Amino acid sequence: MSLLPHIQFLKQRMAMISCLPTRFEYYSAIHLTQLHNICFYAYQDIPISHKRRAGFPLTDIGIDLIDDTFNHIVQVKYYGPRYKIHYGKLSTFLATPILVGQKHLQMTLVRTHHSKLHSNIHQIVQRGDLNDIKLCSQEFLKSMKD
Repeated sequence: MSLLPHIQFLKQRMAMISCLPTRFEYYSAIHLTQLHNICFYAYQDIPISHKRRAGFPLTDIGIDLIDDTFNHIVQVKYYGPRYKIHYGKLSTFLATPILVGQKHLQMTLVRTHHSKLHSNIHQIVQRGDLNDIKLCSQEFLKSMKD
């Protein structure tokens, strides 16, 4: 299956959005789609009927992106260089596997490469409970001009 139509869809959606953090979510979805060779979607773009059928919340509870199998959830943070991501910024997202009754959900944090992790989040990453992907904010900003 070609992922190109999906990537084009994400690029079109990204071009219509002026809010940088939201655009970064779509940029992250493109990156993850290419990395994992499976479609990732902005949670807000998933139809309510699909969320209901999968047993997921109908409204945003910290999930920014999700794969099309509902097995991999993603939180995206577009923060500056002095910002440290602490537990409070991820707590609802981290509780999602328990909330939806799928304790083995794969979870990923995508963030700007210069943001920092608080030690308690770093421990979660080191244990392997959360994937940590850093994307270059300069590459993101450059991609908006293409």
